[in-house]
Amino acid sequence: MPNPKMLKPFLACRHFLACYLAALLLAQCALGGTSASQWILVVNGQSQNSLTLANHYCLLRDIPARNVVILNDIPNSNSISIDDFRKLILSPVIEQIEARQLTNHIQGVAYSCDLPTAIDLQSDLKIVKDLPKVLTPTGSINGMTYLFRWVMQNDPSYIGPDSNWYATHDAASLLKIFQGTPESIAELQKWIDEDQNEQAAKRLDQLRSESANSYPLDFLAARQWAMAGDSKKAIARLNDAVRKGWRYRSEILDDPSFDALRDDKEFQRIVSKCPNEEFKVLPAKGFEARNFFAPNCTESTNPKHGVSYLLSMVLSHTANNRLTLNEAITHLERSSLADFTRPSGTFFFSKTSDVRTTTREPNFQIAIDELKKLKQNTQIIESVLPPVGSSVAGITFGVSDFDWNRSGAKLLPGSLADNLTSLGGVMTPSSQTKATELLRFGAAAASGTVAEPYALQFKFPLPSLHAHYAKGLTAAESFYASIQSPYQLLILGDPLCQPYATPPRFKLSGCKDRQSLTDKIALEFLPSEEDNSCDSVQLTWLIDGKIQTQTNFMSKLTIDVAPEDRGAYEWRFITKGPKPIETRWEKSLWVLAGPEETHVSLDAPKRWSRKDGQRLKLKVPKIPEGTQIRLRFHWNTLEAQHDEQGQFELDPNLLGSGPIRLQPLVCDLDGNILYAGLPSQIYIED
Repeated sequence: MPNPKMLKPFLACRHFLACYLAALLLAQCALGGTSASQWILVVNGQSQNSLTLANHYCLLRDIPARNVVILNDIPNSNSISIDDFRKLILSPVIEQIEARQLTNHIQGVAYSCDLPTAIDLQSDLKIVKDLPKVLTPTGSINGMTYLFRWVMQNDPSYIGPDSNWYATHDAASLLKIFQGTPESIAELQKWIDEDQNEQAAKRLDQLRSESANSYPLDFLAARQWAMAGDSKKAIARLNDAVRKGWRYRSEILDDPSFDALRDDKEFQRIVSKCPNEEFKVLPAKGFEARNFFAPNCTESTNPKHGVSYLLSMVLSHTANNRLTLNEAITHLERSSLADFTRPSGTFFFSKTSDVRTTTREPNFQIAIDELKKLKQNTQIIESVLPPVGSSVAGITFGVSDFDWNRSGAKLLPGSLADNLTSLGGVMTPSSQTKATELLRFGAAAASGTVAEPYALQFKFPLPSLHAHYAKGLTAAESFYASIQSPYQLLILGDPLCQPYATPPRFKLSGCKDRQSLTDKIALEFLPSEEDNSCDSVQLTWLIDGKIQTQTNFMSKLTIDVAPEDRGAYEWRFITKGPKPIETRWEKSLWVLAGPEETHVSLDAPKRWSRKDGQRLKLKVPKIPEGTQIRLRFHWNTLEAQHDEQGQFELDPNLLGSGPIRLQPLVCDLDGNILYAGLPSQIYIED
């Protein structure tokens, strides 16, 4: 463990961002689950591979243009210092989230290829005394992004063995007392151990009043008041606990602390209302970036309650001969098609004498039991890889080097593959097989550490990764729901892949893509006829990637088109399914408003080849009087200007290859954007 003085910021950070980013990721209503419009996609603007892979992912996943952040001045290196990471990557991304008015919406950050994946943490760790050898000073780009609250404070608490309180923990974690100073916590524990029940109960009551989500403290206070002989207060606290979220009836019935209350009718009423979930492992749930998590894994929208996170993954790695660009694109195409398909295969758990498997073997059965409840096939194998001909829905294994192709097993589209080894995420030339090999042979996502992890379970996903996935979480949610200390784990692949989810599908009636609107429009959201669909509980409407309305689900929605509206707008509708997974389903379409002369379009070829070395030529045929046209690539406004005929000539190196989208922007003569036209998609061939 780090020096105890250095772990105090785990609690102090609850007050973080009062001045730096006070509004970041706060919202009136917290939602779970993730979908395409809730992810930021970060691109290295100086890398053709990075631009090209991002272009393909935007098309595959329908990522809104507003959500794409193109960074320049990124070092051409696999490693970067934590100071440069903050300055050149993390801070600009957070600033863009704010500037683009996405703080109440974004759930995660995906990185395209060709960004540094290893972060040198030594400058932050200088202040840590007696740093344990096993807490090696290298983090992953996605791990440092997930733990952004501490990273932005230069707070090395992010390397703690239990820094991720979104992850599922033993249910006993709920009863962890963390509020107060180490001295006051020790004093309270002493009172409990020595049966000074009334003193303990009074202190717990004080902590209850200060907590944003107090039901575990309510339960503990009920225990102490019951043992102190105050049945009235004990029953009142127990009622609060059940009302606020305590779901473990057996823990009440089996606890001798409550023996004196058994015959009380109010006690019996409370117990009868309490759900009877198993008090073993806390359940997985949809991720919510606006929730703040405490060390006992409770959550609240109150920033004082704990710390919030941002999901993060790296789409692929093409440097140092890991994957070719075509292999990376093929991998993302394959995973995008796996959504909601419920692949029929087996989840494998490798049990060998290697420490890389014995580290996780004690937790195999928990994952297997959960998967069996979901009617999934499971198998423990005593070989490194599955037998020839196996259809692999997921695998947890551990070995330094492997040759998947020789195994004869098939990783099904959408599968997760997790190998515990020291250097699986070290993407420089080095020994050991890299996680990218699992992407090459079919996995939707895989992971590996970016430095020696010392085979410690808390640095790697628990085998329950596969159970979370099979319950319907996305790949990104499943990984982070299963790892307690993600600072060093490089997670590669498609963060949005969700083959086992049941989405709240709908059909949209009342408006067609590219329809011209003049006044009111009445929309209807019709139930899907597909079997693999769930009820919708919430509806969100976005314009050009920004939330406009968020409400309980309604089947009909009337939208007024304002007289001053003009140009093209992207409308996006998102439905959310029920707890605990809260899967999302979204559809987008373009609409036109205002007089026809404001409906600007771009004449562009559907396909264009850069082989002849020429510049890409485009034209806006009609430019409204007194205006000029600029072009938007993703959300970046290009510097190129048109000639008198409205023609542009673009350097294709600024765009990458593959499916690019360009949108004409109508600006005044000072360059201020007035409104936008419909985007055009061009496929640039190498």
